[in-house]
Amino acid sequence: MRHIYLLAVLCGAAFVLQADDDTVVFRSDVSLARIDAMVVDGNNRTVTGLKAADFVLRENGKPTAVRNFANENMPIDILLLLDVSASMRPHVERISNAAHEALRVLAGNDRMAIMVFDTNTRVRMGFRSSHDEISRGLEGVLNQERFNGGTHITRAMISAADYVQREARPEARRAIVILTDDGSQDARDDAGVERALSRADAVLSFLQAPDLFDAQHGGMGRGRSGSSGRYPGSGTTWPGGGWPGSGPVILGGGGRRGGPQGGMQSRNHSAGTAAIAKDTGGDTFRVSDASALEETLMRLRQRYALYFNSADAHSSVLVDLTDAARRRYSDAEIRYRRVSITGTSREAGPVSITHAHAPDGPGAAPTPAAAASTRSGDEDPPAPRRRRVAVDPSYGSGVNVQPRESGDKQ
Repeated sequence: MRHIYLLAVLCGAAFVLQADDDTVVFRSDVSLARIDAMVVDGNNRTVTGLKAADFVLRENGKPTAVRNFANENMPIDILLLLDVSASMRPHVERISNAAHEALRVLAGNDRMAIMVFDTNTRVRMGFRSSHDEISRGLEGVLNQERFNGGTHITRAMISAADYVQREARPEARRAIVILTDDGSQDARDDAGVERALSRADAVLSFLQAPDLFDAQHGGMGRGRSGSSGRYPGSGTTWPGGGWPGSGPVILGGGGRRGGPQGGMQSRNHSAGTAAIAKDTGGDTFRVSDASALEETLMRLRQRYALYFNSADAHSSVLVDLTDAARRRYSDAEIRYRRVSITGTSREAGPVSITHAHAPDGPGAAPTPAAAASTRSGDEDPPAPRRRRVAVDPSYGSGVNVQPRESGDKQ
């Protein structure tokens, strides 16, 4: 199969798509837009193997042609953002130990970078594709970081988004995977973080470590104990009060809940990491789950990119499966966000959801109640189920963009 590369040559408002010797020129009176979509079944497992012909796009209620389509083979640049403040060493160790197996789900042209933070952020490794280099980078974090500082999560997420915006490849998907306990000492700013992630066109996924206070007091929620815990900013709970699978907490010097220093607040509070992850289309997993990193990387890869021409960068777009695809995946739910591309910049909107519904006829629009496009923060999706990851050996080294079918058939 030949590889077709999307070159998005931007001259004014004109866009050029080059495929080997064939060139398709998009009209100059429209902008190029992309839908990033993840399709999950009723058990919140990703649905893979879909084609362009399985999707329907409607802009302001009118059918819109899918001009080009990229599946899981589209390359991805991932920034691993690690909290190296006090108490986080055992959780960074857990990620480092899981990295060798987890990295197998990435394709040969995928890249990963490593950034660490406490009250400041530091780039420990630029984007690399070598799994050995990535593993050594994680070992370097364990060997060289002191794990004894405070925590500025909001600042770190914005810095990470800015780095991805500068350093990630234009043709790649972008993602940030943050490992932290969500207890921050700088001001919470969900809107500011989401704007930075939007400018970077980056998804945030959250590997959640147990909060230090709650690990010491047997449950989540500050100063509370009980028979169950709850992840901050999400509806996910677990039984038993303690953090599942957690062992003793290793403390570094200068504990995370010490007195004010350098403008830090004396008491930690939620940075809203889980809510921000959900609003950008990412997932939240417990770092104590052995497959957490592997599952996170896999789900970042198993997304679809649908390109279309749009006359309005702020128009309403609804994404659904065709009637034929609905018959195969009757319980499927589509989580998607629009990315508008103008000049050399891009801007990603909030996540919307097309809920599962029965097919209404070939290519028919879903009923408003069944397929309303809603902000993901309005309701909590079911918690992901743990499962072993099947690695797709067909992952290629190039961007696999499938050309439009004749007549723009959906």
